[in-house]
Amino acid sequence: MNKLDDKLQQLYQQSKTEHPMPEQLKQQLLELKPQPKTLSWKSLWPAMQGLAACVALIWLAQQLWWQPQYYQIVLQSDATYHQVQLHSLAKNSSLTDQTAYQQRYQQYQQARQQLDQSNSLIGQLRFSGQEWQIEVCEQLLVKIDQQLALELQQDKPWRAGQWVELKTGQQGQILAIISGQQPLQCRG
Repeated sequence: MNKLDDKLQQLYQQSKTEHPMPEQLKQQLLELKPQPKTLSWKSLWPAMQGLAACVALIWLAQQLWWQPQYYQIVLQSDATYHQVQLHSLAKNSSLTDQTAYQQRYQQYQQARQQLDQSNSLIGQLRFSGQEWQIEVCEQLLVKIDQQLALELQQDKPWRAGQWVELKTGQQGQILAIISGQQPLQCRG
């Protein structure tokens, strides 16, 4: 069959050279050929719907798997200070244990009672390797974990030994830490 195909191809080429297509017919055929489509919003609509669906799925997945952080104040006992507070940001997953939650709530209530008396404290900053600390008159030591410290510092980095004013909210949470105007003078 190969010889037959070759012979047929040869005859086709010969007929094509002997009888060329008239130019007018060529022009008519080219006019019938569909023009390339221009891009319009209607042709992009399915792609836009697909993109919107993907964004919605990503947002939904983030809402389902992302665990927000919450502010935590833990009271600790120390021989040197009247009270030691550890301020931190923690994941919600630690609240699954009901007894741990109740314990933290009691500690929070104690911290709130202490800080309700004063919403502004002056102390000295120091860094202990893992956390920042603010010492207030050897009566109160406020510890601040790295993550919360980064949130509070913003664009004003802290230095060890710096005198600062600690601004707290009604529940005892740290709202701001600003440079102190004068050194602390403790009453004995």
